[in-house]
Amino acid sequence: MRLSTPGVLLLSVGAALCCARPAQADIVTLAPHERTYQSTFGSFTVGNRDEFINRIAPLNQVGTTREAMVRNMAYARVDGIAGGQLKTGYHVGCSVTIPNGNVGIIPQVYVPSAQLPTPSLTIIGPNIQVPMSINLAPGEVKDLAVADKDLIPGKTVQIIIRDFHIAVNQCAGPVSIRQYTYIYAKSAETDDSGAVFGDPIWL
Repeated sequence: MRLSTPGVLLLSVGAALCCARPAQADIVTLAPHERTYQSTFGSFTVGNRDEFINRIAPLNQVGTTREAMVRNMAYARVDGIAGGQLKTGYHVGCSVTIPNGNVGIIPQVYVPSAQLPTPSLTIIGPNIQVPMSINLAPGEVKDLAVADKDLIPGKTVQIIIRDFHIAVNQCAGPVSIRQYTYIYAKSAETDDSGAVFGDPIWL
């Protein structure tokens, strides 16, 4: 299984300061999803299950920061003479950004893993200029690729994600995330694909 490199994904979603969110965890269990497709080489299945979202209070105590620990299992199976890849990740959406409100904090999403280089710390000096006026702008949806794994014909392959930390900074409006699982199946004659998506949920 290959994790996204270098393990830190920047999310440029604006900046602002606001009141802190409540200091408590909120765990949500999401429904499983699965689909089976027929192809020229046989069939293939893709799915995700055991998905949990643990909303946590932001460490910086800023209301425009959202944090969560997520867990899920993505899986796929090819029944036929074909290979390919299983890929999983999250779509992360911020509805409203403040493009002129940057206070020097680098937003990031990272995987806590001993196999990845330790993310460098960003030191913010004492002379932070906070703008007096705020300009709102439409938000964006970012693709956060988490991991991928090669398929094995006739066997079910899995990607298990435990306590994956998602942190979105500098978002003035609601933040929502949606898990995705893609399968790309390839034979000598045909390239085929399919996908399942988790239920969207706010942070």
